[in-house]
Amino acid sequence: MAGQIHLQGGQVTVYDPKGMENARRVFPTLGYADSALEAVRGADVVLHLTEWREFRELDPAELASVAGSRVILDGRNALDGQRWRAAGWTYRAMGRPTA
Repeated sequence: MAGQIHLQGGQVTVYDPKGMENARRVFPTLGYADSALEAVRGADVVLHLTEWREFRELDPAELASVAGSRVILDGRNALDGQRWRAAGWTYRAMGRPTA
């Protein structure tokens, strides 16, 4: 998904605790961060696309302090939408139009 967004002209920064090395080989032109917090810094939209525990347990208030805009799309339906909204985020979940 990150590669496609980048090909369409988007500026993309990614972080995955397990897949960074492989991703850099396949998509060398993406931005790479050393942490989820760093990946979110200045972002207009955050895409949550994995169910790794590290991401499910992120603190939405901490991320809000560095994000450019507080918009998150939960592509795995793994986050607590009420918790994210309470921290000021616009939260959307794939396949759940009212989530």
